[in-house]
Amino acid sequence: MNTLQELADDTPLLDNPTKLRAVAAEHGFLFFRRLLDPAAVRAVRREVLACCQRHDWLDDSAPVDEGVARPGLVVLEGDDRQRPFYLELQACRPFHALAQHPALLDLFAKLFGEPALAHSRNICRTIFPNTSQFTTPAHQDFVHIRGTPDTWTTWIPLGDCPRELGGLAVTRGLHKAGFLPTKSAYGAGGAGVDVPAGTEWFTTDYRAGDVITFHSYNVHQGQDNRTNRIRVSVDFRYQPASHEIHPSSLLPHTCEKSWDRIYATWPDANDPLKNYWLRKP
Repeated sequence: MNTLQELADDTPLLDNPTKLRAVAAEHGFLFFRRLLDPAAVRAVRREVLACCQRHDWLDDSAPVDEGVARPGLVVLEGDDRQRPFYLELQACRPFHALAQHPALLDLFAKLFGEPALAHSRNICRTIFPNTSQFTTPAHQDFVHIRGTPDTWTTWIPLGDCPRELGGLAVTRGLHKAGFLPTKSAYGAGGAGVDVPAGTEWFTTDYRAGDVITFHSYNVHQGQDNRTNRIRVSVDFRYQPASHEIHPSSLLPHTCEKSWDRIYATWPDANDPLKNYWLRKP
């Protein structure tokens, strides 16, 4: 990423679905300032950081809400210290409920021109400082999603995320090239793609409530976390309800727990969030 340009706010397009779809088709992504209530986002942030604290990931001398990493500690996705944390977090109802926020479902109904289906394989990322060699590489999501290419990933920072904390960067227009050859790479997902010279990249200083969403062929990547804090974000995915879906997109992320085991910790036996996709056509 030789040059990073500033993301433009697409919020005005929500009142014009035809233009919203045209811009989405041209750019391969959409960005919205404060699409979500910042208080709702910060509530999920508190849940995630409380889980981090229970697993001794945070600096005891700093407020929990700041998410300062324990000095000298680096926990990478998939390693032995991350798995117990992540299995606990996957049972967090507010984390899954955020993916069903009415503002998100309304956005995708307008984008697709039909009801949206939210994938239940919700993902939380916890990016530690001093891990630049494992920064998420340039990649497409379709290799992980399969099913319909018209699935869109939504990246939401849980709290303010200035550039130095390692916010997401996206390309513009490269999704039109279709599915690109994939290579093995370090970082979350373990897969990368080669990006043509001259590709335009976009990012911003994200704030709580901001949402960026992109097509499964859009090439995107993380940026280095140059702070002493853990960058916390979530990935939620949505598709037109009438399109095909790969069964893995309805499993818990990492598939190390069944939904029955996850739901066993929820107090309401009739919670409407449980197995919601089974009640869809």
